Parts: sequence; C-alpha cells; structure tokens
Amino acid sequence: MKKIKILIVIVFSFFMFCNETFATTLQDLYDELNALEKSYKASIEQKELTQAEMNRVKANIANTEQEIKKAQNEIVQAQKNIESSEEEIDDKKEEINQMLLYLQVMNSSGNSMLEYVFEADDYTDFIYRYSVVTQMSDYNQGVIDDLNILIDTLNTKKSELTAKQKDLSLKKNELQSQYVLIRSQYKEDEADGLDLADQIKEQKDSIKRYERLGCKKNDDINNCNGSMAVDGWTYPLDSFYQSSTYGWDNNRYHYAVDLAIGEGAPVKAVANGEVTFAGTTSTKSSCYSDYMGKYYTNCHCGGYVIKIVHNYKGTTYTSLYMHLLSSNVKVGDKVTKGQVIATSGGGKKSAEKWHDYCTYGAHLHFTMAYGTYIGYSNEKGNTFDPVVFFPKMKGEGSRYNY
Repeated sequence: MKKIKILIVIVFSFFMFCNETFATTLQDLYDELNALEKSYKASIEQKELTQAEMNRVKANIANTEQEIKKAQNEIVQAQKNIESSEEEIDDKKEEINQMLLYLQVMNSSGNSMLEYVFEADDYTDFIYRYSVVTQMSDYNQGVIDDLNILIDTLNTKKSELTAKQKDLSLKKNELQSQYVLIRSQYKEDEADGLDLADQIKEQKDSIKRYERLGCKKNDDINNCNGSMAVDGWTYPLDSFYQSSTYGWDNNRYHYAVDLAIGEGAPVKAVANGEVTFAGTTSTKSSCYSDYMGKYYTNCHCGGYVIKIVHNYKGTTYTSLYMHLLSSNVKVGDKVTKGQVIATSGGGKKSAEKWHDYCTYGAHLHFTMAYGTYIGYSNEKGNTFDPVVFFPKMKGEGSRYNY
C-alpha cells in the first residue's frame, strides 16, 4: 500500500513540479488540473485496493472466530470425555476393590495369596488355585495399565487443547492488529482523496476566474489576470512570535510558518491581490487533539482558510492564511496591502467554531507559493519560505512588532 502511495506522489510531482516550473499560461493550469485528476483517480483506486484488503482481513477474523467457537465446543466435549474417563477410572478402582474383597472372602483365614496356593489339598487343587491367582494378578495388572493409559491420554488431550486455545487467541489478536493498521491506512487514503478533491476544485475555480477575465489558453496569466500589481509586501500580523520553522521542524515537514498570536488579532493581506479561496477545509476523519485533550470525529484540520493571489513584478504568487477565527472577505474580492481580511484563531474558540482540532494553541499558519496552486502544511508543492519577502520570519523564536 505504501509503495502505491509513493508512486502516486512521484507521478503527481512529475507532472506538477518537474524542473521547478510553475504555471504561466492558462494551458499550464489545465495541465496541472489534468495531473491532479490523474492523481485523484489513482488515490481512488488505492482506496479501493485498501478496502478490498480490509474486507479480506475481516473475513479472516470471522473465519478465525468460527474456528475459536469450534475449538471451544471441542474443549467442552473433551471436558465431558475427561469427566467420563475419570468416572471409568473410579469404576475400575471399584473393580479392583471388589476383586480384593473377593480374594479375602475366598481366603477367610487372612493368609496371603501365596499361602492360599500352598494350602491346596492335592496337586489338582494346587493347579486350580495357582491358575486363579495368576488370572487375578494378570487382570489387576491390565487394569493398572489401562488406568495409566487413560491418565496419559487425558493429560495429553488437556495439553493439546490448551495449546490450541492459545494459538487461536494469538491468531485472532494478530488479525485484529492487522485490521487496525489497514483501517488506519484506509482513512489515510480517504483523507488523501479529500485533499486532492479540494485541490481539483480550487484549480477549476482558478481556471474559471482567468477565463472570466478573458484569458486565452496561451496567454500569460500574469498579464491577463486583472489582479492589482503588488508594489511591496507587509506583514500579516502587527506582532507575533514565530513558533515554527518552514520545512523540517520538530520531527515533521511543515511547509509554512506558525506565528503565535492570541485569538481575535487582525490578520492583514500581505499585498494587493484577489481572494481565490475563503472557507473551511474538507471534513476529515477522527483525530485526537493534544490541545483540547480528547478525540473528535469531525476534524477540519486547518479550520477556516483564506488564499489570495498576487501579481508581483510580472510573477504570480499566492499567500495562505490558516486557522482563522473569522473572515471579512469572500472569493472574488479585491484586497489591498494591509487590509484586514480576518481575525486569528487556532485556539479553543476557532476549534469549537470550525471543528479545527489539529492545533497546539492560538496562532496564524502562514505560507506563500509561486503560481496559483498552494497546498497545506504537509505539502511542499510550489511553496517557499516566506522569509524571502518577510525577513523577520527567520526561524523559531523570531519576533516582530509593528
């Protein structure tokens, strides 16, 4: 499963980011859309494969449970047989006691069997008595041998049943663990599909926007997009403490910077541009929130998000603002540098409002990308470290005050 997912990423990366080229024409956007749709199709196929594997393991668990049930019935029956055999042992013991009692009656003087033989009146009586004693001894020895065999058989059966019960329990536990892993993989595949579906929708919206502006397929989108030209950049917050670094940060890939700030702070557009997305991320599966300290089943990891496209010196850029508490803009709005577009979130209020349970505390998640496509925190895509335009964002611990 992991190999197929890696292949999907490789194919997607090849089509979209080969040689680090970015969309400059409407045709480039269509090519990117085509690559996204191919990746989405591959993710759906992978999800179906994972579903089939999950169904196979579920069937194996059901079969194992049937085997366990059968073994339990065999154990019950074996226990009945053991009890029956134990009763038989008791019966045979009673037989021996009866034989000994019979011999005592035959030899009322209390003498031993040997004395019983030698008390014969004549040779014929001696042969008779010897024959009786021998038969009794042989019979007694046979009874003792039968008892030993029964005892060994019972002990062997008990050991076999104990081992079988242990093996079946281990098999069931192993299958259940395997099912949990595959189910987790299925949820990953499902989340991947939702992410790609979001990206496809955004790409289609961008294409429609450029087409409404009159862009032709071979036109440079930087010249026909109608966006106001950027004459410089401004910071998205009046003050912040940078709590994460772009790229590899705290044992994870995080292709953005986190700017710690309390909820409700004004969030500003970093430059002139046009809003291309304003809304929540797609609903994901269950998640555990370290910040809230419990599990949720309707996570919107990212919460409310705004994306703005800018035209700076003939190049298109996109800025992204995530974990917002509220928004002042909608898709299609033209914004100016420094305009308040939202308020910051990332804390308890925005978590409850937008089901954004995947944060560690109040902050603004901010990043930038070349072109119009921009992914979320675990996708590098066309993103780059914002420090290029915002020198105060130079790493964890950096501070800025307007």
